[in-house]
Amino acid sequence: MVDFFSNCVAIRYFRQYFPAFLFIILAVLAFLIIKPFFLAIFFGGLLAYILFPLYRRIARKIRSRTLSALCICIITVIAILVPGFFLLQSLLEQSFLIFTAMKNRFAVGIFEGCTNTVCKVLEDVSADPSIQPHIQRTLQLISSSIVENGSSLLLRIPGILLNLFVMLFTLFYALKDGPRVLRNLISFLRVQDQRYTRFFKRFNEIIRGVIFGYLVIALLQGTLGGLGFFLFGVQSPIFWGSVMAFLALIPFLGTGVIWVPASLFLILEGIFTNSNSLIIRGVGLGVYSLIMVSGFDNILRPKLISGKAKIHPLVIMLGIFGGIFLFGPLGVIVGPLLLSVTAVFITMYIQNNHGT
Repeated sequence: MVDFFSNCVAIRYFRQYFPAFLFIILAVLAFLIIKPFFLAIFFGGLLAYILFPLYRRIARKIRSRTLSALCICIITVIAILVPGFFLLQSLLEQSFLIFTAMKNRFAVGIFEGCTNTVCKVLEDVSADPSIQPHIQRTLQLISSSIVENGSSLLLRIPGILLNLFVMLFTLFYALKDGPRVLRNLISFLRVQDQRYTRFFKRFNEIIRGVIFGYLVIALLQGTLGGLGFFLFGVQSPIFWGSVMAFLALIPFLGTGVIWVPASLFLILEGIFTNSNSLIIRGVGLGVYSLIMVSGFDNILRPKLISGKAKIHPLVIMLGIFGGIFLFGPLGVIVGPLLLSVTAVFITMYIQNNHGT
């Protein structure tokens, strides 16, 4: 009798807790499945939010949600590929020019005809027998690093294309079905508690603040970068300023891809042509860009985002650095969003428990 009763209790507990246990297992498996594409899905949803006003305008004219979402996806692909193509072309041209100049210089002797103090110091140092092995090892490391990074980039191309496809797929369905899903979710949560509506309103403010902060910073970095190129005599400052503004929106690239090679090129050209003014301009451009273009964004960005999103700057700053640590370069966008939403959720929970 006791065994029968124990079995009945065990069966009852099994029936009560097994669905929750099964849900946890399925949730973990689902998370592991989408984990490799988390950032692609996140940015697809973020693009859908940014481009939704344009989608709604197109949908009013052609009266088809599917075609409207498809148009937005095509516009997004063009906006990514066209600037990317011209940027890659410009970078390849500049790299080829630098490579050709360095090759010609090595062919006639790297310090041939160079009589300034910098050249003499470098020539004396490089001629030291105790220094030459270190120089050769350094050059070998640089060469192998370039080859390894180039090979790694080629191997990552299929993964990049796959993530781009997932992002566009998410963008398409977020535009097409997102409003309906969101309305149903808000309607369901409103039945539970009106406070969820306030949470979604704050979530909307946070997204607007993050987008505003990054767009303003990118515009400022491009403007200051172009101004620096103009002041230090680099050709096409407007073009390169526009490129830097575009690159400022891409976390894993940034403006340093442009101004670092430009500064080095000026310095090397000044060394090899006995031009102290070029060396000074190169050093000046590097210092200016480090401070004015790349240096101020970590200070100004949290302030801009916090002011627009109504979140404390410390939360934004911790979100940026913590996001980089957890998600890599793309964490500068993901981190502040997630941490800000979490802070709002905790604040609302505390206020609700205190009856405010």
